[in-house]
Amino acid sequence: MGNDSTSHTDTATPPYVEDPEALKQFVAAMPSLIVMLDAEGTVMGHSDRWDDLFEPDESGTVSFFELFSDPDDTWADTFADCVSDGETRRGYVRPLTRADGTSYWVDWEVRPWRTGAPHAEIGGVLVYLTDRTGQHRAEVTRRQVEQRFDALVDTISEGVLLMDSRGIFRDCNDAAQDVLGRSTDDIIGSRFTDDTWNGLREDGSPLPNTEFPFWRAYVERETVPDEVMGIYPPDAPPRWIRVNAQPLFHDGEDDPYAVIVCFDDITDEKLKEEALQTSRDLLSSVLSSSLDAITVLSAVRDADGRVVDFECELVNPQAEKLIGRTAGDLVGHRLRRIMPEQEENGLFDAYCEVVETGEPMETEVEYETEEGMAWFQVMAVSVEDGVAVTFRDITERKEAAQAMVAANAKLERRNRALRDFAYIASHDLQEPLRKIRAFSNLVLEDYGDAVDDTGKDYLARMQDAAERMSQLINDLLVYSRITTRAQPFETVDLNQIATNVRNDLDLRISELDGTVEIGDLPTIEADPTQIRQVIQNLIGNALKFHKPDQPPHVRVNATVESASEALQESGRLAASCSEMCRLTVADNGIGFEESHTDRIFSPFKRLHGRDEYEGTGMGLAICRRIVERHGGDISVQSRPGEGTTFTVLLPVARADNGSTPEGAQPSDLATSA
Repeated sequence: MGNDSTSHTDTATPPYVEDPEALKQFVAAMPSLIVMLDAEGTVMGHSDRWDDLFEPDESGTVSFFELFSDPDDTWADTFADCVSDGETRRGYVRPLTRADGTSYWVDWEVRPWRTGAPHAEIGGVLVYLTDRTGQHRAEVTRRQVEQRFDALVDTISEGVLLMDSRGIFRDCNDAAQDVLGRSTDDIIGSRFTDDTWNGLREDGSPLPNTEFPFWRAYVERETVPDEVMGIYPPDAPPRWIRVNAQPLFHDGEDDPYAVIVCFDDITDEKLKEEALQTSRDLLSSVLSSSLDAITVLSAVRDADGRVVDFECELVNPQAEKLIGRTAGDLVGHRLRRIMPEQEENGLFDAYCEVVETGEPMETEVEYETEEGMAWFQVMAVSVEDGVAVTFRDITERKEAAQAMVAANAKLERRNRALRDFAYIASHDLQEPLRKIRAFSNLVLEDYGDAVDDTGKDYLARMQDAAERMSQLINDLLVYSRITTRAQPFETVDLNQIATNVRNDLDLRISELDGTVEIGDLPTIEADPTQIRQVIQNLIGNALKFHKPDQPPHVRVNATVESASEALQESGRLAASCSEMCRLTVADNGIGFEESHTDRIFSPFKRLHGRDEYEGTGMGLAICRRIVERHGGDISVQSRPGEGTTFTVLLPVARADNGSTPEGAQPSDLATSA
């Protein structure tokens, strides 16, 4: 504000008095600060308030200008002008300095007074004063504080706010604007309880405005240091700040007149801390929920730097369960004392090597537990100057592996027996049948005239039975060798395979006046001989079971599709298959009831008598076993009189190369059923 001596005139009629003494008595009785002066400025009378404040000299008549200095004649001119023109004057916050140098700041009003008639001469002035010294000093102090504040905040990088006793922000620096995301105009003049100021506690819950650190500093009358809080900039995520709030006091006063607030932006630090805590929580969750036992060991070194022991720093619940001790019994203790068996089985030396080389280690060890001997897979990796060790119970896996070894040995014995049977079937059993056929032929050739028709019929039946027996043995041999004497998988062009089969069956097709259409077939990885057998059996069946009054028509088609998860889950398709070939062989033959579907794929099962259709009933059983060996599936749809469609699903590519089983010979596999 400053020295505001601006005068305001007032043409109101000045007071008139018959007797100045009466006016003096009136002035003396006034409760306010008032003095009566004559035209020369001599004090004629004053109020008690004037006496209390200024203590005028009681020795005699005193001049206003003897009590107060007026170096610029400011008061003298005001009184003279008032006496001269008879107009009242007013002003605000003008200095009033006593002769001893004491200054007062007052709001003032100067009125002329007259005696007698209205046009009588003005006798002097009445001076009304209101003491504003306290307010002026406060304003001066405020300006000084603001000046010091401005000088301070311009030199620091922290955000700074100045809040008055009413909670209104009076000033801020540029750093505060950047952190709070608000302009100076938005900050200065706003109150900390305004709706735009929203805070957060460290735990993320809302922080009431009355708990803001700077208001607490004002209420509690003491500094609030290093308080962390979140603050929301307009339309932006919260910023995290660390606040120091300091109340400011006038000398001798108990209530602060302001609070200075310094804060720095710790958002990045807070976010890193939260990310680290999240990582720690996640790690703790993983450790707690892990089915593996996990321990962290720090290296203990001697004076020469050699690792002489390990100290347990961390164990998870599974490790406590495995070791049979609590974390309190393990953490902080030496490995050689709490688990001496790890030195005996060589794990201690392995840990030392991991620490020195930094290379991870994995091994299997056998431990004696309360439930008996158990196998564990032990993995150790370097962690700073120590190791993190994981123990995984593989007892069941070891037992399963041992069981598998036993099962493989048993399977090998069965395969050997099956191979022996195949040898017997292909040699020992076939030899008597060949002799039966040979001697029956000799009887017919050498003694045909001596055998009557009944005898010839018996011999013919005997030859037919021997032939069928030989075919059954051959088919059974093929069935048994699908997996034991198979060829490796290789790239197979189904177009070429199907075309060759059609060429082989060309005579049969011509006899029946039939047709075999082959569509665009893909290339897959398979056993070429076995896939040829599948296609030959399916086309051969389609030609065999034709309608008597209608030539057979066979259609062979295929598509490549993405492997169906439903088929993989049901076991009809290998789990490793990503693409499958859907091969279909459809005919216009006699068909059958689909209730017989499972039966037609079983060995030696027939839907028709041998007198109606030739065959042993092994063809489709062989097809199913070949398809299953390839990791695929075979199915059929049919209706009597409307034909049959066989669908074969085969993986397009193999995860392995389908190598030939041990002891297999490609020549051992027959090429037809």
